[in-house]
Amino acid sequence: MIYLSIVGGHRTAASRPWRSRVGLMSILCLLSVSAPPAPAEAADAYFKDKQIRLIVGSAPGGGYDAYGRLLAQYLKQHIPGNPTVIVQNMPGAGSLVAANYIYNVAPRDGTFIGAVNAMLATDPLLYPERVKFDPRQFRWLGSALRENHVGVVWYLTRVKSFDDVLKNEVIVAGTGGATNFYPLFVDAILGAKLKMIPGYQGTKQGMLAMERGEVGGNVGITWASVKATNGNWLRDDKIRVFVQFGMKKHPELPDVSWIYDYARSDDDRAAMDLAFGNSEFGRPFIAPPGVPDEVVEILRDAFEDTMSDPDFRADAARRQLDLEITRGNEIQSLIEKIYKTPPAVVERVRKIVQSAE
Repeated sequence: MIYLSIVGGHRTAASRPWRSRVGLMSILCLLSVSAPPAPAEAADAYFKDKQIRLIVGSAPGGGYDAYGRLLAQYLKQHIPGNPTVIVQNMPGAGSLVAANYIYNVAPRDGTFIGAVNAMLATDPLLYPERVKFDPRQFRWLGSALRENHVGVVWYLTRVKSFDDVLKNEVIVAGTGGATNFYPLFVDAILGAKLKMIPGYQGTKQGMLAMERGEVGGNVGITWASVKATNGNWLRDDKIRVFVQFGMKKHPELPDVSWIYDYARSDDDRAAMDLAFGNSEFGRPFIAPPGVPDEVVEILRDAFEDTMSDPDFRADAARRQLDLEITRGNEIQSLIEKIYKTPPAVVERVRKIVQSAE
């Protein structure tokens, strides 16, 4: 593994001697060289003159594509040897096409990585017939954003907190994905009176339907998306955020109802962990299973250093892309926890997911 240098709370690209002779020897074996170079040279030589292909599991122009292309632009500067990083879009089935490719086909040497939908972490539990991978076996490099979802209502409704939708019905727009699933989930788990109307073609259409008075709100959109696309409505008090989803409260929403406060049992909380756990790594990057530990450490270090790069962060701000890192080992631990969910809880959530389709 590689030593980390911490300065002012951020990692730097300072000197990183190998922690063990075993780690160095593994890299040297991968390089197949006869004369052992110095440790820093070994790491530098591994990726020198190589090309890293970053597979984005969505079409060009979307959020995952935006984060993937931004990372690719700066990542090579933080990988020893400065390899070329090329972005390739591989859309289909919410990143399942890309994930299946990375897991089963891509080389396992660190030259193929992926930017994928966080939902694939739970797909094998909820859609076992669709997948050909085990998320626990991916080498998780890190996530660029903890992605809290929220529920919003138009200012003309009387809803101010989640308590209000436990008593009074509110019609919300279903635009697919989380906006279909989250209302049904909180209805089934907590008895909320959210009536979801499916069929809206996207978040923008769902928000316009709220403005027109066709629906009272939208539930299951990301807080980052609300700020980026409807910031003027927030400033003008046209919409209210009445509930937030995620394993932690968002620091910008201290007074907004948090869904975990309404869990009535351990099974409720376990169901929420399964449903919302992947929000902790909302913009994840992965490598195939079998990539050597030492190479994974190089890529994880490069990811974390990129996330701390002032130029990268300034560029993200210009593009209105929020950043909040989750480290690769943290994601690995979260996924292991998710896969310890009791079978009865998994089946409970699976039925809700199926009803949302």
